[in-house]
Amino acid sequence: MKGNPVLGISRLGRTVVQCTSVAGFLGLWEGLVWLGLFPPYLLPAPTAVATTFVDQIGNGNIPRLLGYSLRHYALGLIWGVSLGVLLGLCMAWSRQLELVLDPIIALLRPIPPLAWIPFAIIWFGITTQAAAFLISLGAFYITLYSTYGGVKGIDWRLVDVARTLGDQSNWGIIRRIVIPAALPAILTGIRTSLGQGWMTVVAAEMFGIQGIGLKMLEAAGLLSMDVVMAYMAVIGLVYFGIDHTFRTVEDRLLRWR
Repeated sequence: MKGNPVLGISRLGRTVVQCTSVAGFLGLWEGLVWLGLFPPYLLPAPTAVATTFVDQIGNGNIPRLLGYSLRHYALGLIWGVSLGVLLGLCMAWSRQLELVLDPIIALLRPIPPLAWIPFAIIWFGITTQAAAFLISLGAFYITLYSTYGGVKGIDWRLVDVARTLGDQSNWGIIRRIVIPAALPAILTGIRTSLGQGWMTVVAAEMFGIQGIGLKMLEAAGLLSMDVVMAYMAVIGLVYFGIDHTFRTVEDRLLRWR
């Protein structure tokens, strides 16, 4: 049986193929705009977007607005991930707590974070906390279910062995047995929450909170689509860095696998 030919490509070869693919896509995009198939106010050319990107960095808009957005993002993640991990552990460990909370969470889970915008405004006003609250909702449910599933999926004979060896403390067992065993699933949930939270940032800022989202909304209202796409590029590049960093940390935490 023939092997997968992709596996025979070196790392340099894969990089060349990927760079060529991106260059081809950008070239096609530039050509379509140059031929006049799309007016610039609907689809600006990559060169126009790149020029605007550099200008927005030069005038300080991108660093300033990105700072606002990262603050909303970080605070929302801290709230959502912390509560999700804690509640997921507690529900998986305590059958009684699971019975009480499961129907409530099942009712609230389908409600999208953006549906909570009126409550965010009433409770927190047009503030960082309002944006962080919306971001935390998406991160919370993802982390909750990944943590719950990870704990439920561990080999509970490990817990029995720990109790046999004299460790009767629930906290001790959770800290030394349950959390390490469920850590791969927990980290997967956190990584997914990183992406979900970053996608929510733009929408969470569009009702008047300073950040990338509000800037994109204002630019779209003026048909400055080159500005909109420049900030879309910022969103993609920043998340690429966030995800790459988290994967590095995850590999180190799970090097025992």
